[in-house]
Amino acid sequence: MSTLHSTRPLLTLRSSWSLRVVASSMPLRSKITNPAFLAKAKMATAASADPDDVLFEVNRAARVIRLNRPRKLNALNDSMIAKMTPRITEWGKSDTAKLLIIRGEGGRALCAGGDVAALLDVAPTEATAFFTHEYTLDYIIATYPKPIVTFMDGITMGGGAGLCMHTPFRIATEKTVFSMPETLIGFYPDVGASFFLSRLDGYLGTYLAITGERLNGFDAYFAGAATHFVPSEKLKDLESRLAELDTVEDLTGSRKYNAVINSAIDDFQSEVPADYKYFYGGDKRKTIDECFKFDTLEQITDALSKAAEAGDEFAKTTVDTMNLRCPLSMKIALAAVRKGATIDIRETLKNDMFIASKFMTEPDFHTGVSYRVVQKQNGRAEWHDAGNVDVAKYWPAGNEVPQDLLRAFDKLHQLAGDRPEDAVAYKEYPFQNGLPTENEVEQFVLGEAKHSGPFLATKEEVAEHFVEDYRGKVGVREKVSEILDRKTQIVKGHEDEKLINWV
Repeated sequence: MSTLHSTRPLLTLRSSWSLRVVASSMPLRSKITNPAFLAKAKMATAASADPDDVLFEVNRAARVIRLNRPRKLNALNDSMIAKMTPRITEWGKSDTAKLLIIRGEGGRALCAGGDVAALLDVAPTEATAFFTHEYTLDYIIATYPKPIVTFMDGITMGGGAGLCMHTPFRIATEKTVFSMPETLIGFYPDVGASFFLSRLDGYLGTYLAITGERLNGFDAYFAGAATHFVPSEKLKDLESRLAELDTVEDLTGSRKYNAVINSAIDDFQSEVPADYKYFYGGDKRKTIDECFKFDTLEQITDALSKAAEAGDEFAKTTVDTMNLRCPLSMKIALAAVRKGATIDIRETLKNDMFIASKFMTEPDFHTGVSYRVVQKQNGRAEWHDAGNVDVAKYWPAGNEVPQDLLRAFDKLHQLAGDRPEDAVAYKEYPFQNGLPTENEVEQFVLGEAKHSGPFLATKEEVAEHFVEDYRGKVGVREKVSEILDRKTQIVKGHEDEKLINWV
């Protein structure tokens, strides 16, 4: 398919709020009108060493945010958050803005996470304020009234993952490195990650939350962290194509517009890499599901140790990995993922605000950030024992919540306005634009899906159904086949027909 390129002028709005015309003059209709937003933005810009740490652009239908701290791998700071929050909010109200694109400059990262090293030199209340600002921005993005496309081109970790994981279109490339590595620095997977990770297949999300391990390249797409896989060299053309979608009228926020964007991105996807094998597939996924299904860290550790003693090399590696992580962080990560599976997105981020405030007074946070981020050491930090930790004290329910956090909670409710609850406090993401989930495949095999019935099928027939249902989307056959190989068996008495059932 040929790629369309916009001939209209492109505007770049620097984060110092000055306007630079790239081609020819063009009005920016989404003006910042909220005085509180303006005051906060001016304060943050004045304090920032780089007034252009975020760039804003208008490109036909698209509004583009470019994180611009390449030397810091676009690490997120309060200055950047203060600039993005009002701009994104106002673009959400603009009739001319149809979709939002978030990407990073420098070619190495979307965003390597929050600039946590800067928090070591401030009071706990000031550090907590940073996180409440960050999670408020994450909530605005998670409940945005218009489609958001994020380019996960390079390192996408921690706070950077928070900018993309709740968006309907998440583009992985061959350079993608996705993770929530907080347990390595004495923190926990925040930014709503407990909501996102708990909805990945099986117990993969629990594993990623506790270990902080990575999803690289196509694996990020295969696992569901990304919805599409597009080669890095095609992203510029993809951005131009998305900007052309202003020809679709009166569809913003609708399922039809979602389908149009989804189809446009699919046109840029490459084929499954030659000889590709999903890193967390097969026996590794079986180990993950068998060992990380438990609700206490001690049970998980015991299960992994037994598997390692039985010769499971992946289990042994996982035990070694967890030995480097902060015990308190892993306990809170596990509890957060379990709670995140049952609550809505707004409640998740309110919990994150409270949990982060508690961590700011924990010595392990300062120990971990100093050891890993500042000193850049690779061994095991001197963590405190967490055997007798009362996990319940890290959640707002049943505990005294400071007034500043109560005000932050109220702000999330105010941001929702009069929009429907299922748009601002959903328990499942409104759009599923990635590969089929394991649950979808299970329901079809068991005859419980909408388009299935009380019949048996072969692996090939099930795979063909999903390839057709997903309109030939790249990776569907491979994803469904991996699930079927791991979770089904031939029905006794139907060996010749190779009919399968779920196990």
